[in-house]
Amino acid sequence: MLTVVYATSQPGSISDLERMSETELATVRKNLPSGTRELVDCDEDTVLFLHPSFLKSELFPFTDRTVLHFQDELIPVITLDRSGNVLMQAFANRESLTLTLESGFGTYYSRSRKSLWKKGDTSGHVQNVKEVLASANGKFLVYIVEQSGAACHEGYYSCFFRERKGENLQVLNVPFLGRE
Repeated sequence: MLTVVYATSQPGSISDLERMSETELATVRKNLPSGTRELVDCDEDTVLFLHPSFLKSELFPFTDRTVLHFQDELIPVITLDRSGNVLMQAFANRESLTLTLESGFGTYYSRSRKSLWKKGDTSGHVQNVKEVLASANGKFLVYIVEQSGAACHEGYYSCFFRERKGENLQVLNVPFLGRE
């Protein structure tokens, strides 16, 4: 399954997030507005579609009363810097969300390692979480962070440092800050 994030631009406003198969993604690509840009994350499991016509999502401050829809005990998290640049997409479980709220540092759940990870524990590239927002439909969270160093484990400021043009991926002019 892929995570597909829709936004108005980079930086911009988040519009929506969906989880889908490669087959579903191919259908979505055919129906996107002309001029939509497709950014691909470092692991090639998240796609960021950018187009100014996408409607801004309703986001609300997260409260413990906010209804969240966890799938397989996880909820997608989109991490933005204070300017609105999408830095990364990861997952949280209830424990990592609690740790993020308590510590103020971006803490996530690694599906591949099946364990919690605090962003920057090994690299020092930490995320100081300034705000946690929930989508109106409760299907994803947004962390607004102050990013110290690279958000991407490959050393780029954002995990979305490549753009798909046709069948090719081209590296964008995203600051490279050193590998984690």
